[in-house]
Amino acid sequence: MVNEQNLRPVRTEEEAREKGRRGGIASGEARRRKRTMKAAAKLILDMGVTSEKNIQLMTAFGIEEEDLTNQMAVMVAMVNQAMKGNVRAATFLRDTLGESPEMQMHKDEMKLRREEFEYKKAKDAGETEEVEDLDAVEADIYGGDK
Repeated sequence: MVNEQNLRPVRTEEEAREKGRRGGIASGEARRRKRTMKAAAKLILDMGVTSEKNIQLMTAFGIEEEDLTNQMAVMVAMVNQAMKGNVRAATFLRDTLGESPEMQMHKDEMKLRREEFEYKKAKDAGETEEVEDLDAVEADIYGGDK
């Protein structure tokens, strides 16, 4: 049961606003402390590059000043490594571009599954008809009198 003596009612609108403001600030600080690894990585990768060596390298690649971020520096480093023959760097770049053979096979498989699903759905709804005599179909495809 609530102890009425411990409750302190808000006296004024200004006091309520101030308490709400302080609570919001404290909440924001707590949220920043609990930032996820993904958010932290994104924050760091989006920051500007500070290393003069990296800035010179990226400028040599023709990257414009507003794009000089840590993320771009990582990609430039990977390209450099791949050009030196580092197969893992080349694989990383290929996969980052979404061109890995496994990913392409997965996409193709998903496309086939979707098409099969749509076909079965249309078949169950009676929107397709089964062809039992393929002679006419073959004649249309290959020509001839079948």
